[in-house]
Amino acid sequence: MSTPEPVSGVPVWARKRRKPGNPLVNVVVVPLCLLGALTAGLAFQQKSFAGAGARMDSWIAIAHKQTTAALDDLSGKPAKVSAPDAMEEVPAGKSGRIGG
Repeated sequence: MSTPEPVSGVPVWARKRRKPGNPLVNVVVVPLCLLGALTAGLAFQQKSFAGAGARMDSWIAIAHKQTTAALDDLSGKPAKVSAPDAMEEVPAGKSGRIGG
């Protein structure tokens, strides 16, 4: 049995609560956890982390290509950066990663 807290005369529900942690930590930790869960789920589906990485790399290439095209439309001049064809699926083990 633990020792009882000293009586302060203030009801439990009226006491000041402990301040929550740093919100910046939540902004960093939560997306990293979600990215880890996504990677683990894709690795389970692809049966390899290399295949999961290749799929995520293709998603990044698609997003880069679309963003570049949208920015070209806004600026009126063509972009100097070109992304690989986003519709081609990268074969497993050919993602360009070291050891992959």
